[in-house]
Order: sequence, then C-alpha cells, then structure tokens
Amino acid sequence: MDLITFAIPFFLIAVLTELALDRWKGWGVYRLNDALGNLSTGILSRTLGLTYKSLFLIIYLPLFQLLQPYYQAVGFNWSLNNGWHLLLAVLAYDFCYYWKHRLCHEVNVFWAEHLVHHQSEDYNLTTALRQSSGGLQLDWVFYLPLLLIGLPAEMVIAAGAIDLIYQFWVHTQKIPKIRWMEWLLITPSNHRVHHAQNQVYVDKNYGGILILWDRLFGTYQEELEQEPCIYGVRKPLNTFDPLAANLQHLKRMAQDAWYTKNWWDKFTLWFRPTGYRPADAEAAMPVPSTDLAHFQRFDPQIRRGLRFYAFAQHLCYSTATLALLWYYQSLASGALLTIVALLVFSLVINGRILDNHPLTKYLEPLRLALYAGGLTLLNAQFVPILAIYITISALAWGWLAISGKEDTVAVVCD
Repeated sequence: MDLITFAIPFFLIAVLTELALDRWKGWGVYRLNDALGNLSTGILSRTLGLTYKSLFLIIYLPLFQLLQPYYQAVGFNWSLNNGWHLLLAVLAYDFCYYWKHRLCHEVNVFWAEHLVHHQSEDYNLTTALRQSSGGLQLDWVFYLPLLLIGLPAEMVIAAGAIDLIYQFWVHTQKIPKIRWMEWLLITPSNHRVHHAQNQVYVDKNYGGILILWDRLFGTYQEELEQEPCIYGVRKPLNTFDPLAANLQHLKRMAQDAWYTKNWWDKFTLWFRPTGYRPADAEAAMPVPSTDLAHFQRFDPQIRRGLRFYAFAQHLCYSTATLALLWYYQSLASGALLTIVALLVFSLVINGRILDNHPLTKYLEPLRLALYAGGLTLLNAQFVPILAIYITISALAWGWLAISGKEDTVAVVCD
C-alpha cells in the first residue's frame, strides 16, 4: 500500500474532527454538498488512477537506466533508508513542484487539470482531498530534472507522497498565522491566499512544503486582515458532479478550438496563458466571471431526505473505495474496470442529486439496476451485502420519490 492510501483513514479522522468542531462551535465552514463534492472528486482521483499506468514511470524508468553510467561516474547512490537522503529528495521534489504548480496556473492546458483542486467555494480539510483525476498526465515533465541528480523513481514517488501529505493540514480556516513558520514553510494562512480568487491573491504562494520558493521567485503574498479570502474560481463550476469538475476547462477549450475560425488559435490556445480565449469563440459563447462584490456560493436547496440519502450513499461509496484500494491487485482487469465504471457513475449521480438535477429521478433507479446486474461479478461472500444495500437504497429512493410527489400536490379545500 502506498503512503497516500495508508494516510487516507487519518485524513478522514481529521475531517470528522474538524466537522465536529465546526458544528459544536458554529464556525460555518462546512456545507454538506460542497464537502461531499470535494470528497467525491478525491474518490474519483484514486479509483481512476487504478485503471491506467503512470506515464511518469513509463518515461522515467528507462531514462534512469540509460543514465546509469553517469550516476556511477559521479557517485550518486540514493537510499530510501537514509533519512538525510530522503530529506534532500523531498527538498528537490518540492522545488520541481513549485514550478509545476506555477505553470499549472499560468498555462491553459495545465490549468485544465489543476483547476479541479480550486473549484470548492468552501475551505476546509475536505478541500485538500479534492484532487484531479490526472487523465492528461502532463506533470511528469516537471520532474525529469530529478534525473540529473540520479534520484530513483521510488524516491521521487516517496518524496511526492510526503509533499502531498504535508499539504493536507494547511487546508483549514481555523489555524491563524504562525509567525515563525510563515517565512519558511507553507502554512494554513499563506495557503488560504493561494485558494482565494481575490485579485490581490490570484496566482500566489505555489510552494508545496516551502514558501521559500515563492519568496525567492516573487510570487509570495501575505494574507491580509482587510481582505478576507473568497474561495473558488472566477468561472464557477456550479455542480457537485466530480466528472464534470475534471472536464470543466478541458471542455471549454475544446469548444473554443472547434468554434474559432482562426486556425492558429485552434492549435495554440491550449498553450496560451490561462483563461485565453479566441475573440470569436468568446463572443459566440461568453462565460461571465464571478462578481466578487456580490459573491454567492453555489448552494442549491434540496429536501432533507435527499441530503440524508446522498450522504448515506457517499458513505457507502467511500467504504467501497477503501476496499477497492486494498484488494484491487487481486481483481481481473475486466472486473476492476467494471467496478470503477460503476463507482464513477454513482459519484456522478450523487453529485447531481446534490445539484437537485431533475434527471436523477431516472438515473438513480438505473444505477441500482446496474448494481443488481453486477451481482454476478462478485464473490459469493459479497453478494448478500450488495443485495441488502440495493434493497435498502431502492426502498429509500422509492419513498423519497413518493413523498416528493406529495409535496408538489396542491391541497384543495372545500
């Protein structure tokens, strides 16, 4: 099990602790729909990651072998068992991460993938788990310089996991500035700046562990008391569907490339500065930016029963994901792809339930029917559990459908 998968239970315990404190103290930093949207995007990232090979490893490993004579001549001999080696590997990785992160904010095609992490209009520990599914696999290029110092792939992966795990704790509003840390490390305060869409905060504080890189390369911005952070992105997602979250900017760029009549723009808009759109495409399909002076979070109101249903389903999907991450290596590729596809479909529908989308009244019964059809793919020991789950879910959804119709019927009095 990799470090990040091992850390997931601890992440969830921390989220539940912050949530309990939020409810007890009345902070108001958690909304059910936004939190489930964040967690669903994290689940999508981990499950889809099981279905394809890492392009980083496909490219890095052969190059590492090719450079072995150079490493032997120089004397590079890194070891995961050496604490100092691991510390140096993390520092080198974090330097590369800074430039990757910065380019992700500055170039359209990189932003298409990284945007996912910034879409949440709340800021709490669930935001840390809101990760891109990485389908484009573009970030490997930023870590190739680590070949120059002979860093083995397993150390790059370990350093990357440490870098990502560190970043979890800084996604909170309830830890104030820590003066001695602000000069050297990423903290909750200077990372709140990074997630804010206020003009003064945009494209600042890119470091993963060290804020030192931002101070050195001119991208540091302190959190200002007179400028409260407004979280989210200028062109809001307005759905809790995790698949739509991953496709938001990619879809817009593809539409622009299709509609623009300028052939140069068709091929280059992907690599232009973030937000660039051909003039004719923008005129045909305007996408207004958020008015920060009158900012309102996306917060569709749904019935309490639907909220409880979506929450209960999410708990089931989370449990299934943890089991999948533990046992996926024992599954045949066809079974793995089927399970992942069903999970993705489920997460999409659950997000749309939170959106109050009308099509969910048809899609949720379809999902349960597909689950029933998938009973034959399971080991016999799991069939009763899934059968009970399908039955309870079907009864609950049926009751919600009936009670929903009753709510829409006008009462006529004689």
